[in-house]
This record gives sequence, C-alpha cells and structure tokens, in this order.
Amino acid sequence: MTATGSVTLVPSVHFSPVHRRRVRTAIRDAEPDLVAVELDERRYERMERNARLGFDDLASLPPATACVYAILRTIQRTVVRLYGFDPETTDMEAAVETASELGIDVALIDDPIAETISALVSRVGPATVPRTLLRAQRLDPARQAEQLELLAQPFEEIERGDDVQPAIDQLRHLFPEVAEVMIDRRDRAMARRLHALRRDGYDVVAVVGAGHHNGVRDELARLEDAGNGVDLDDPVPIRTPTRSVTRIPIE
Repeated sequence: MTATGSVTLVPSVHFSPVHRRRVRTAIRDAEPDLVAVELDERRYERMERNARLGFDDLASLPPATACVYAILRTIQRTVVRLYGFDPETTDMEAAVETASELGIDVALIDDPIAETISALVSRVGPATVPRTLLRAQRLDPARQAEQLELLAQPFEEIERGDDVQPAIDQLRHLFPEVAEVMIDRRDRAMARRLHALRRDGYDVVAVVGAGHHNGVRDELARLEDAGNGVDLDDPVPIRTPTRSVTRIPIE
C-alpha cells in the first residue's frame, strides 16, 4: 500500500485467449495490493464453485429479471461460440486465478447483476423497438459503412477503450436506454469503488471489459479532481480467492 494509492486499468475482451494472457502478465508484473474484477458477489461465488447458472440462481430473482438475465446470457454465449471462443473461460477467471497464485485478494467492483438487470427491465419497454428502428433509419449510409469498418477490428488488436468506442457509440445511438444501464451506470459504480480503494491507499490492478475502459478512466479522473468529497455508501467487497490455480489453459 502507498500513501496515495493507485489504479491500473487493464482493458480486456472477456473471452479472448490473447487477453487472458495480457491479464495474467499485467497482474504478475505489477504485483498489486488488490486485483479488482468486473464481478459482483453472486457471480464471483458461482465462479469460485465452478458452477453454471442454474434454476436456483434464477429462482432467487424476480420473474421478469430472471427471464431477461437468462436471455442475455444465452445470447452472449451463442455469440462467443460463433467467434470461436470458449464461453466457459474468461479474463475474470484468469485474473482471479493469477491473484490466487500470488496470494493477492480480489475486490469485486461491479454492481449486483440482479440490480443491473432489474434496472434494464424498467428502462426497456414496448416502445423501445420502434424507437430503435427510427434511430437506425436516421443513420446515413456513409456513417453506417464507417461504423462497420471500425467494428471489423480483430479482437487480438483491441488494447484500449478507444478501440471499441465506435461500437459503444453505435450502441448508445441505437439503444440509449440499454447503454445507460449496461455501460454508463456500471462505469460510474466501478469507478466509485476503485476510487474508494485508491483513497484507502491500495495499489490496484483492475480488469474491466474494453467497453468500460474509457468510462471508468474518465470517471476516476473526475473523482480524483473532486477530492475527498465523494463518499461510497457500502464497502467494496474483498475476497481471498480459493479456486485452483491455472485451471484455464493459456494457448
């Protein structure tokens, strides 16, 4: 720990083997006081048990929230497989395993998934689809072509938030309700928790999705400029990882 603390952001593509290697290297090189991951307590505990999302997990959520959560998770896993990745191995697991290897505790900085999905359910309604179609029609062909070209960047070349910002901007234009809940709100929450750890003197390596990199970075800078006038309602959950080391192959 240091007098001022520090936060080193490691932007990552969650299911990419290249980024799992980068995550391991960044943590091993820095040997921080804490490794922060884009997880909440529910997801972290399930990962530690090496358990898949089951009926009991969904049954503990309100019906609408459980339904949306299951749909989003199914879509995510399908897309991951289409790109040739394994949905069972993630950068967050690599981060936790590397922390375990080095005897470093893990800070859980994401919002509870139930709260996030519940907020999404409350923001997205029947009017969302026609609004989205209208927004899509307003995109001129040149801009559409530019966005598609930028989105074609290979995953292994993604190194920072700027590399995926076109995709974030496109999401924000077409689905502002979704972007506010799934990106902006979580960026603010993760930055506040990282700021609290930094203020307490921890040197932290934080592994976040590349799509959150710019938002978390900018919010951290804003909080630092604001000084000590920012209070966090709840303490940041910190856990000692117990999972076996190097379960995840690094190709």
